[in-house]
Amino acid sequence: MTEKSQVGQSRRDLLLGGVGVATATALSAAAAAPDLGAASGPPSGMTVQKIDTAVVFIDPQNDVLSEHGTSWGAVGASVTENKTRENMERIFKSAKAVGYDLFISPHYFYPTDNGWKFDGPLETEEFQTHTFARSGPVNLAGFPNSGADWLDRFKPYINDGKTIVVSPHKVWGPQTNDLVLQL
Repeated sequence: MTEKSQVGQSRRDLLLGGVGVATATALSAAAAAPDLGAASGPPSGMTVQKIDTAVVFIDPQNDVLSEHGTSWGAVGASVTENKTRENMERIFKSAKAVGYDLFISPHYFYPTDNGWKFDGPLETEEFQTHTFARSGPVNLAGFPNSGADWLDRFKPYINDGKTIVVSPHKVWGPQTNDLVLQL
C-alpha cells in the first residue's frame, strides 16, 4: 500500500469511526426514544436516559462531507455509498426531536500548528491541503463556507444555540495517546 493510499485509508477509517460513534450513541439512545430507529432496546442491564446520554458527531465539516472538500477524493465514494450525510441528518433530526443533547467535536488546524514535530502522514497532507484550516481559535475570518465550516444541511442543527461544540481535536493516531513530558 502506498503512502498516499494509506492516508486515504486512514481518512476513511477516521470518517467511518466518527460516524460510528454518533450512530452507536444515537442507537443506544433509541431505547428511550424509539424515533431514533433502533429495532431493539439497549443491552441487558443497560439503562438509557436523556440525563446521561448524548449524541456525539466528530468532524461534520465540509472538508470530509462536501464534494468540494479537500478530502473528498479519499472519502467521497464511502460517504456517498454509505449515505453518510443522509444518515447523519436523520440522527440530527431525531436527536433534536426527542431532546437529546448534541455535541460536536470539530477538527481544526491553526497557523501555529504548522510547526509540529510529531505529525504523521495524514496530518502532513492535511497541512499541505489546508484541510480544516482556520486563521485562529478566536478568529472567524474566512470560516463561513470554508472546509472547516459545517456542511450546510447540518447548520440548522449545530447553530441552534443548544448544540455544544467542544474544543477542537487536532490529530488522529497513537502520537497523542500517551504523551510523556521528558525533561
